Formats: sequence, structure tokens, C-alpha cells
Amino acid sequence: MRKFLIASCAAAFLAACQTTDGGTTAFSQANKPTVVTSKNLASAKAASKAIFTRPTLGFKVARETDSKVLFNKTLPANVNDNNPLKDRTKGAPVSFLELTFQAEGGTTRVTGDNWLVLNPKEANKDVFNLLATPDGARLQNKLNELR
Repeated sequence: MRKFLIASCAAAFLAACQTTDGGTTAFSQANKPTVVTSKNLASAKAASKAIFTRPTLGFKVARETDSKVLFNKTLPANVNDNNPLKDRTKGAPVSFLELTFQAEGGTTRVTGDNWLVLNPKEANKDVFNLLATPDGARLQNKLNELR
């Protein structure tokens, strides 16, 4: 009985310590992370700027129109140490996040897109979309804060 209890506890502990690889996500260019918020368009834009420009995320507003906000941030040089795309990267990659806002009655639909420019100073920019990676789910989690 004691061995069974120890084995059960060890199995539960190991299962709790597992990290996922993100698995297959439902996000893609055709199915972007989206949230519908009860905020009006102006309030949704202001709230999104507050969320994505937090020091913990570090994005800056690069461009803004009536229906879109483009954020960007230059990633630190040491990001390439663990970067699976480091053989395609020259210099510090730049991360872009674009939010599109669409008023729908008394609500606002916010759709996000996220990509990296691996070679921002080169002729071949090498754009890598992040929606199908775990970053797509992370973007959805941040968009959910707009509710």
C-alpha cells in the first residue's frame, strides 16, 4: 500500500511539473485571436494600449489609425541564444503586434495579429508569423483582458 501511495504521489507530481509545447493551436492567419468587448471603440483602443505598453510586455505604439493600432518592440540581442530561428536571424529581431477594432452595435470586436521580423535591417526582412505558435494563445489571453 505504501509503495502504491508513493508511486501515485510521484506520478501526480511529475504530471503537475510537465510543461506543454503549446500543442496545436487553432490560431492562424485565417483564424486570428479575437475578443468582443462591451467597451466602445475608443475605450477598447485605450485599454489595449494600456495592456500592451505595460513594462512587462514592453511594446510601443508604432502607428495608429481609426481602426488599427500597430505595436512594436525590438527584442534583446540575447534572445537569439535560445531562438530556434537563430540561423535565419541577423541582428535583433523586431516583434510586431497589430490590433484591428471593429464597432458592432454597442460592442467592439478586437482582432490581433503577431509576427517577428527576423532581419529588420536587411533587404530580406524574413517575416515569421507567430499566431500558430504558443504566442497566438498568449495574444488571446491578453485580448481577453479587454472584456
